[in-house]
Parts: sequence; C-alpha cells; structure tokens
Amino acid sequence: MQRNEFVVWCQAEKFPDFLALKRTSRLVFTADALAHALFTTGRAPVNTADHGWTSIFEWLHRVALMPAYLRRLPDGRIARSDLARELDRSEKVALSYAVGQAMTGIFSTQLLDVRFLMHVDRYGGQYRLTAAPKTKSRPDLFGQRSKGGWIVAEAKGRSTPIDAELKRKMRSQKRMISTVADAPPEIAYGCCAYFEKINEREWLHLYAVDPEEDEPEAIDIRLSPDRFIEAYYAPFLAAIRAGEPVPWGGPDYLTASFGPFGVQVSILRSVAERVRAAQDGMVPGLHSDVLALLPSATEWEIAPGRFADGTGIAAKWAAAFDQDDWGGVDELRW
Repeated sequence: MQRNEFVVWCQAEKFPDFLALKRTSRLVFTADALAHALFTTGRAPVNTADHGWTSIFEWLHRVALMPAYLRRLPDGRIARSDLARELDRSEKVALSYAVGQAMTGIFSTQLLDVRFLMHVDRYGGQYRLTAAPKTKSRPDLFGQRSKGGWIVAEAKGRSTPIDAELKRKMRSQKRMISTVADAPPEIAYGCCAYFEKINEREWLHLYAVDPEEDEPEAIDIRLSPDRFIEAYYAPFLAAIRAGEPVPWGGPDYLTASFGPFGVQVSILRSVAERVRAAQDGMVPGLHSDVLALLPSATEWEIAPGRFADGTGIAAKWAAAFDQDDWGGVDELRW
C-alpha cells in the first residue's frame, strides 16, 4: 500500500457474466484518480459562453470538498473528518452526492473499463438531449468503454449505512435509458457510496448493482460519437484556459495550475488541438481521430496523475488527507 493510495471495498451484484466481476472487490486508487473522477462526473466546467468562469468555480468547489471532509486511515481506507460530521443535513447531502459520483467514476474506470464517463446533463445541455418523464429519475452518468460499448450509471451517496431495503430497491430498479446511439447500453448500473461503522471503525464502502429490465418510459440518448467526444474534453479545455499555465508534463501536454486548491489539470496537446478544431467546426471524424491519438494502455492511470483518456490531474492533498482529525484517535485502540 502506497502512502497516497486509498482503499474502498465494493460489493457488486447482478452484473453480466462476461465482466467476470467478483462479488466483493477491493478498489485501490490515488488522490489524482479521485480528483479526475470528480472532474469528469460533474456538470461543469463546460459552457463558459453561457456561464462564464462560474463553471470553473463550481468544479473547484466540488474538488475542495475532498481534502476538507475526507481522511485517509492508516490502512488506506476513507473516513470522514471531524468537520464533516459537524455539517448540517443539507451540507451532508451535497458531500455524499459528490462522493457517490466520484466513487461511481472510480468503479467504472477500474472494474468496467470505461474510458469516457461524464454527466448526462453535460452532453444534454449542449446538444438538447431528450428529457426523461418528469415523474421518473434519470441516471446521472453515461459513457463509453474502451471496447466501444455504451454504459449508463446512477450515482448515489449516503453519510450513513445503507439497509437491505435500499439494496432491494436498487436491485429492482428499472433502467431509465433504453438506448445510447441507437444501441442498448452494454451495462446499466447503480452505485451507492456510504459510510458504515464496523468494529468501532467507520469507513467508506461502495455497493453496485446492474438491474435487468427497462422502464416502459425509458428514454433514448440520440447522440453523435463525435459530439460526445467534444463534450467530454470541453471541460478540460475550459480549465486550461482558466488556470495558470505551467510546464508540468513536458511539451506533449498543456497544463494549468489552480495553486490554492493544490490541483493541476492537463491534456495531451494533440488531443486539445483536434478538439479545438472541432469546436471551430471540424467535427466529422473527431471520435476516431482522438482514439488514434490516445496512448496505448492497459491501466487507467498510466503514470502518476496521467490517465488513459489523454488527460491528467495532479492533486497535492496528502497533508490534508493524512490529518488525524477523523474521530479515530480517541475512539480507536490500535
């Protein structure tokens, strides 16, 4: 176990046999991977023409939640800080939602081989995605696996343990998206991140399930793979413009620093140039062109702070995550 790595135990049920998922898995990931998941699963930053730089602040707000409210236990597992336990109900809901989205991202990239994952609203806001019926919930996230199949995912977060009834509801929940790009999703699943105290120790867990049936009113995501790629990388380009340019990564990467937040964002220069060309009107062929530019990799994090989608996020949060203000010093006996 490396000093900057986290461990979250995950229980997965009802997933297709071809994935060969274990019912219980041990997710091990870095702070950089956590920051990357927060970036890609959020609604912003994306359309600075409509929202200006406020979209950047929204992302930075989500990112700042992690070192403020999460702590790394000596064995790598994640606990809440003392400050997190003092939040009021609405603040805890916001934190749980962000953690749930981030952990759904970690689960998707590590166990399901999802290379491109983003919030449904990020794509739908730009390209007028058909809305779900008002009385029904809609999955938060959708994306594409490295092998080409589409996935949809609903992310949930709880500050308290989930019970058998919630697990039953997640198992019986109907799929709310029937097709993506004219094909049924290869996988459609729900994930719930929650904190549970076991043997006097509290840490983060993840429960994931893939229900089998479609809801009769499920919607179709009619998308262009080229526009999907454009929407995926747009937030990275927006962040590069907003941050302070730095040389991290050498000439192959464009990088910007958000110093007070301890975060750097980068993207392969070749990918950035092709996406910018698409934003200027050269959209056809973007999906295939970007795939050809990406590094050949078998792991999601190909180097510290570098990912298989051609982007990078480095988070200098070790000092915050390793503080012992998580209520365990006085309560626990090692």
